[in-house]
Amino acid sequence: MIVIIDGKTIETESNKTILEIARENGISIPSLCDHPDLIPFTGCRLCLVQIEGKRGFLPACSTSPEEGMKVKTRTPKLRQLRKQILELILSEHPNACLICQEKENCDEKKSTIRKVGEATGCVLCSNNGRCQLQDVVEEIGIERVHFPSVYRNLEVQRGDPFFDRNFNLCILCGRCVRICHEVRGLSTLTFVQRGSETVVGTALDRSLWDSNCQFCGACVDVCPTGSLTEKAVKYDGLPQENKKTVCPLCSMGCELEVSLREGKVLNFRPVANGSVNQGQACVRGRFTLRDVIYSSRRLQKPMIRIKKELQEVGWDEAIDFVAARLKKYKAKEIVVVGTSQASCENAFALQRFAQDVLKTGLMIQDEAPSPQVFTQDLLRAHGLGAEPDIRFKDISQAKVIFLLGTNIAASQPLVWLETLKAVKAGAKLLVASSTEYLFERHASLVLRIKPGSEALLLQTLSKLYLCRDDSQSTSNIAGATDFISSLERTSHSKSLETLGIEEKDLRAALHLLESSGPAWYLFGEELTSRATGQENVAALWNLALQTKARLFPLSGTSNQKGLAAIGAASQAATADRISQALQSRELKALYLSGPFSLPPKAKPEFLVIQDSHAGPLIDKADVVLPSTTWAEEEGIYINAEGRIQAAEKLIEPLGDARPDWWVLTQLSRKLRKEGWTYKKVSEVWNDLRKRTSSLKDFSSAHVKKSNQNFLPRAEIGKQAFLPVTPAVNGTKTSKRFPLLLLNERNLDRYKSLILSEDITGFRFFRDEAWVRIHPDTADTLGIKNNDVIEVESAHGKVHAKLKITGSVPVGLAQAALSVQRFAKKPVGNIFPVNIKRGQG
Repeated sequence: MIVIIDGKTIETESNKTILEIARENGISIPSLCDHPDLIPFTGCRLCLVQIEGKRGFLPACSTSPEEGMKVKTRTPKLRQLRKQILELILSEHPNACLICQEKENCDEKKSTIRKVGEATGCVLCSNNGRCQLQDVVEEIGIERVHFPSVYRNLEVQRGDPFFDRNFNLCILCGRCVRICHEVRGLSTLTFVQRGSETVVGTALDRSLWDSNCQFCGACVDVCPTGSLTEKAVKYDGLPQENKKTVCPLCSMGCELEVSLREGKVLNFRPVANGSVNQGQACVRGRFTLRDVIYSSRRLQKPMIRIKKELQEVGWDEAIDFVAARLKKYKAKEIVVVGTSQASCENAFALQRFAQDVLKTGLMIQDEAPSPQVFTQDLLRAHGLGAEPDIRFKDISQAKVIFLLGTNIAASQPLVWLETLKAVKAGAKLLVASSTEYLFERHASLVLRIKPGSEALLLQTLSKLYLCRDDSQSTSNIAGATDFISSLERTSHSKSLETLGIEEKDLRAALHLLESSGPAWYLFGEELTSRATGQENVAALWNLALQTKARLFPLSGTSNQKGLAAIGAASQAATADRISQALQSRELKALYLSGPFSLPPKAKPEFLVIQDSHAGPLIDKADVVLPSTTWAEEEGIYINAEGRIQAAEKLIEPLGDARPDWWVLTQLSRKLRKEGWTYKKVSEVWNDLRKRTSSLKDFSSAHVKKSNQNFLPRAEIGKQAFLPVTPAVNGTKTSKRFPLLLLNERNLDRYKSLILSEDITGFRFFRDEAWVRIHPDTADTLGIKNNDVIEVESAHGKVHAKLKITGSVPVGLAQAALSVQRFAKKPVGNIFPVNIKRGQG
């Protein structure tokens, strides 16, 4: 198709707008309400153009091209019309600085003047210098405003975490409202009032927190003025440079742009056209990473415990001390613990240190294996091949999505956005959960099952499918005889009673799963961290085989896929086994390069902590070796879809912190001389590539140049049913412990730093200290919201803070309490408790 814009002949496609075509070809058309991620709004009217043969002026943002269309964007009438429209907009926006003739001469004088309560001009606005309204005023050439100025005098809203809302600066472009609804699927923000009183707000004028805002920051990122302003950088100057990095907190691997000034990180924003996250982020990646780097819990100096106190020493002394002490122990007396939030290079160095230097076979990379590793190990144990990698964009093409064992909008919010795209395109969403989640409003059907009954639900669905399988396709799959036999031993009526759901809902769920088209079963750690984790995954695998669906285990932490690629993900020991061996003195030395929980009685003879942050075990450490964060070193990560990503060094290390691979290299030289000559991180990567067939073709230079590098996709392996036993819900309450506690693993962390413990805004949003119960349960117990409570179980007593919510069923409590706080580590994440008002 050919169109002509301002005399320029352009070949284009019919699915684009005139505004998009013009911008792609270097023709500027001013606009304030348009955004590439949003449906055209035609609100600001600044993009009006003149089209030959069309009456009046048309908005370029919503006008599609036609063959031979002739468009004019800069006629005298258009220029005059745009000036009048913009002047009307500016009449309700502080405009003195925008049209001031001396504005360019006051730059040197306004560096601190913006530290005021309200912005009544550009020099007082924290968005000065990065404001799209300023750019449009400059482009259109506004020199004065001919309409009376009105200051709305609205109260600046500062009560929510992470960003302030000053609607005195709002131009009602609607970007924040639209992105919250169209992209994030929440509709937290909306237009309220009418006419000249219209403002952006929330239903019933509630706080963002009370309106279920997830604080993803998307509204802040699209705001063209200073109406929505990030608190952390409100009074900082403009950035001097920008770099790109990869978020280290979860398995998405979101691409982030980092603003820096004088060698210090200011903030993080999603890369606008990021191939992974496509301009979106979550609360963790958007607002917490600066606090992670500059946390008060950062370890910056090597320390040795001398006379019961940790004292700062130099690196040479610390390395010599650790090496001398480790030499005293046999290999079988040492255990090494890492973290899947480490880069591939650091994880590889730790693996080599454990296996080649210490000669210990006892090593784990996480206390709890991720769902991806859990599923991979289960399938391999039965001679089955792992599921091929799934690309995130594949999810948006699904016709059926089954979600269970995950609060996906909180733990993998960007995977949720792909799920939401599928739902908006007509996909059916089935959710099975014992508690209510915000995203369920988009579900076609929700099965509210009793806690711990997931395996029973899946087996009941399999049995129901078997009864309706006219083609007998199930019997043609390997292992079908034993599988069918196991299903026959389950009672359908008793299963429904145990599950707590009705027959019609179960049949409706099966009808959804039988729908034609690509089907994805997405599941998270809640499913695998149960005491019945293996039964749950096996039952889900079997149902997926019957319905020809694909599994997608949702990993919680950032580099699980990378650790799996280098052979460091599978657990050589379990956290429970390590704790027991430490208590029995079978294990004597513990080398921690990641978070770990120890019961009070499991005190090792020698404890080394090599970490970036002080965790709960710091008081037991004999030696502390400070590590850099991902921001202070180069590193390569592999996200959940197998994408190989390079994170560049952003800043110099804080204090005397050093990369893990450097620390381990120094130690290896003291303990064994051969083979450890790494002087820079690229040498570690090259050594890793030589030993890892799936990575041999990816040089660090190649990975840095492109974000389109993926691990080779595995072929679909052998298909067979996994053996299962009839599922039972074995977790029972009693008179002493009348409630069930669903205790989820806290994924809001970076290594040993729990975000809610150190970041005030995040503590307001999500806190490990909370225990949530239903209002009726609270009334029965005689306790109130925000009370300090005592949670007692067979594993010990802990104190927490009560949060009352209708999303948790009566008789159930939900929390993310650290197992470190219990006297005995619980088995699984569901166990009976008693709750009463505590002291304090």
